Amino acid sequence: MKSKAFVLVMVLALTISCSDDDLIISEVSGTIVDASTIAGLEDCGFLVRIDGTLYQPTYLNFQYEQDGLEVLMKVEFLEEISDCSLLLSSPPTRLRIEQIRPSN
Repeated sequence: MKSKAFVLVMVLALTISCSDDDLIISEVSGTIVDASTIAGLEDCGFLVRIDGTLYQPTYLNFQYEQDGLEVLMKVEFLEEISDCSLLLSSPPTRLRIEQIRPSN
């Protein structure tokens, strides 16, 4: 009986300790940018421009790979610098897209 209680307490403790409380999800609008046409960013694939700043998504579904597409998103801004363009003085930072849809 004690071992069942111990297992239950451990599962509960692990569940609570693995919460997403430290995630900050922001609702933003942005524009998809085909970086293959931008000098120095050719290897970055498709980027997202938010308030004039370019970000590299960790994943972008192929249906949104359209240059100039205006989108609404829920994103997590990551504290990672993209490795697609290390030659630039300020390469794009990364973001994780939680939800995305066209803005129109």
